[in-house]
Amino acid sequence: MAAKPQMLSDSQQEYDAVIVGSGAGGGIAAYVLTQRGLKVLLLEAGRHYDPAAETPMFQVEAEAPLNGASTPDKPMGFYDATVAGGLDLTDEPYTVASGTFRWFRARMLGGRTNHWGRVTLRYGPYDFRTYSRHGVGVDWPIAYEDLAPYYDRVEKLIGVFGEAEGIENSPDSSPGVLLPPPPLHAHERWMQLVLGQRLGIRVVPNHVAVLTRPLNDRQACLYATSCFRGCGIRANFQTPTVLLPPALTTGRLEIRTRALVYDVPLDQRGRAAGVHYIDTSTGARHFARGRAVVLAASTCATARILLNSKSSSFPNGLANSSGQVGRNLTDTVATAVSGVIPALQGLKPFNDDGVSVPHAYVPWWGHRDQAAGRSGFATDYHIIISGGRTMPTVESFAGLASEAGRPLYGQALRKRLRHEFGSKLSLCGNAE
Repeated sequence: MAAKPQMLSDSQQEYDAVIVGSGAGGGIAAYVLTQRGLKVLLLEAGRHYDPAAETPMFQVEAEAPLNGASTPDKPMGFYDATVAGGLDLTDEPYTVASGTFRWFRARMLGGRTNHWGRVTLRYGPYDFRTYSRHGVGVDWPIAYEDLAPYYDRVEKLIGVFGEAEGIENSPDSSPGVLLPPPPLHAHERWMQLVLGQRLGIRVVPNHVAVLTRPLNDRQACLYATSCFRGCGIRANFQTPTVLLPPALTTGRLEIRTRALVYDVPLDQRGRAAGVHYIDTSTGARHFARGRAVVLAASTCATARILLNSKSSSFPNGLANSSGQVGRNLTDTVATAVSGVIPALQGLKPFNDDGVSVPHAYVPWWGHRDQAAGRSGFATDYHIIISGGRTMPTVESFAGLASEAGRPLYGQALRKRLRHEFGSKLSLCGNAE
């Protein structure tokens, strides 16, 4: 029989709070709690990550192995910021009981804040009352008005650009909160004119967590490369550059990486006493003591920790008296269409700089039809507009490098690229 692994107590020190996860939830918790004077331990399952030192901001795909294409260890491409993670982790295998859900894990300091599109829209008042309005889902126990002040505080802290548009169920930020948005691209202006004049549907500036003006000693965006690479100048929002540095400056934050938490033990009063974790570098098991525990390890990992935390008081897992922890997992439903727009073909070369995510989007416009029972479905969606004349990917270039099934070279290729590039436009509808 194998010996039971020895449990190491890191120290006799009791932290005011032990935070599990360093992404959006864990990062803001560490920032707020240390600013309020609490002594905090932050545990991250992945490795340390420094965007300022590790982000390849100016390299093009031609400088990368396989022209930057995806590989098993870099499923989102060579330059993607996820330096230790992906859909399949050889040292953290998991099985899928049914369905096709695949769990993308970012095992690195900052978690998924290093790998996301930075689109930062708010839930609207209707989104908290889907059952009352449409008879689907469950109403939230809070309302939009309860969250609105915190939306303002977070947007002002991390830096979000956008404008107040006065659109139904697309709430505006308070005056002075948002940064000015960058100008719309040519294809976005074209969509704005077409949808507005022909259908009466508004295309408005997107809300994105990227600086268009300096903020808190952070530089404004250079419009250099994709935000998915990370940001060496701290212009976009990711916790390792925006939230964790000021928390560390207080002297009240300790960060431990490669610390995989698996259990929340209880004290004699039946309250969380801290966490058990494994040092993935050595395999040693540790206990970190805390007066409070904040689980912010992503939806799936947090559910895993709660289900693992079984005791006589919680035989089915901590906080799982309902039996619903780990169930009802859902995702955003999305579908996209794309096509070539003749009006955007053959344009003279022009500067189409901007942030790497769309500058504009289409908020949901069908509330009146829904109220009148004419829409045929509940809730709503918004549309993200993609296109433009930014640096092409390998896939987009391949689509333009042939005609009628024959490859093009030299002047014929150059002429086709000049005529076609930037004329393809995609619309992606993201539902609840």
